[in-house]
Amino acid sequence: MLTTLIIIHILSAVLGLGPAYAFPFMLKSTNSLQAMKHSVGLVARLEMFPKVFGTLAVLSGLLLIWLGSYGSILQIWLIGTLIIYAGLEVIVIGFLNPAAKTLQAQLADLPHETDEPLPSLVARKYAHVRNLHTIVGAISLLIFILMIVKPA
Repeated sequence: MLTTLIIIHILSAVLGLGPAYAFPFMLKSTNSLQAMKHSVGLVARLEMFPKVFGTLAVLSGLLLIWLGSYGSILQIWLIGTLIIYAGLEVIVIGFLNPAAKTLQAQLADLPHETDEPLPSLVARKYAHVRNLHTIVGAISLLIFILMIVKPA
């Protein structure tokens, strides 16, 4: 039972966070409206992986703590991971998701075929969303490191 739960926890973490590491690269710098719309749309579709599998990773992790022999929940790596994850969720829910929705709305308002340069407001929002994805990726990497190293 515990081994199965560990496998579920690890696989859900990889499936949940793996695609998210690619988001900053998918949102590469571009001046093309079509490329920008394509990248933003692709990231929006792939965001279901972190949402579904990330949630499963958290739930299975909490269940592992409850059922397993990991010791006190007051261990630095457990508390640190939970605090970092809570901060990560604040960034995603409070900043990244609203910025991405604003960007999607701005892109939808632009004509489909245009040779005009992108409005600077859209280009700045696109860069902001890409930077937030980069920050989220770095923070989630820190969570992986804590889970592997388990500092005392």
